[in-house]
Amino acid sequence: MSKQSSGKTLSELAESVVTIDRGRLLALNSFSADMPDPMFDTMMAALLLLGEENPDWDAIRYSLTRNDGKGLTDLVLDYDPSDVSEATKAKAKELLSKFTLQYVKRVNTVCAIVFEWAVAAADA
Repeated sequence: MSKQSSGKTLSELAESVVTIDRGRLLALNSFSADMPDPMFDTMMAALLLLGEENPDWDAIRYSLTRNDGKGLTDLVLDYDPSDVSEATKAKAKELLSKFTLQYVKRVNTVCAIVFEWAVAAADA
C-alpha cells in the first residue's frame, strides 16, 4: 500500500466521495482562488479526470455547486477510466504527486477524500 492509498478499490473510493456531506463539500466554495495548493491541485486533478479540459477556480466552484446530475459527486460515481486518455491521467498524476494523502488530510479532510479517489482514478 502506497502513501497515497488506503487500499480501497476505485469503486469504494468513489462511494466515499459521493457520501461527503453536501454542506462540507459546499464549504470548499468559501475558499478563494488562492486556496492551499494541496486542495487546489487535488480539485484540478479530479476535474481533469472527469473531463474538464482546463479546470480553474471557477470550474472547481461550479462542479461543487451543480445539482443537475453533472456535479463532482455525480461524475465521480460515473467515472470510467477507459474514457480518459493517458495524457490526461499523466497531468492528474503530476498534480497529485506533490502531496501525500496524510498531508492533504491535514490540510482538508474533504479534499483528502477526493485526493484518494483521484490518485486511484489516475492509476486505473
